Amino acid sequence: MNAGRLLVQGGAALVGTALLAAAMWLYDLTPEVESRQLDPIRDTGRIGQVVANTRFSIQVRRVAAARSLASATPRTGPPVRTEGVFLIVHARATSRREPLRLQTARLETPGGYAFRANPRPSVSLGPDPTFQPLIWDETAFVFELPPRRLAGARLVVGEGGLLPQLSAAAEIDLGLTRARAADLVRRATDNYDLRTATS
Repeated sequence: MNAGRLLVQGGAALVGTALLAAAMWLYDLTPEVESRQLDPIRDTGRIGQVVANTRFSIQVRRVAAARSLASATPRTGPPVRTEGVFLIVHARATSRREPLRLQTARLETPGGYAFRANPRPSVSLGPDPTFQPLIWDETAFVFELPPRRLAGARLVVGEGGLLPQLSAAAEIDLGLTRARAADLVRRATDNYDLRTATS
């Protein structure tokens, strides 16, 4: 009788432990699933291609790397330096139907890393430009990251907003193979002037 009770209690403990483990796994999985559901659908392309969706079109024209950036106030401010590298993505964009801003821009790299554009106020290009229908306008995105994270980087830009799942986004492969990324870092310039480079 004691052996039977012990067997029932042991079985209940095993089942309870298994259920608890399954509940913890589902708890960890749910936020990731929900966050993916909230992501906008991305249209994809490569550097040089026009990537279009229902809201805007964008074309990455070139990328550049810099060890330091010219200050926004060149007469009074020193260059903005980094221990990593600044990656400058030059692009042009247009709206499809109505004026809009590309409020979200990030660089996604292999390994699950993501870097926001314009990480420092001192290197900001000012307010996000408003893109008009059928008029192509130049823009640039500046990222600061470790040189080893350049290879395989992709630019992801979108409208942002309160309902991201209803907004549009574009994902652009920058063509940064390991060799290309290493060459870009090796040729990174000092005192890169964002104002003249984007004009």
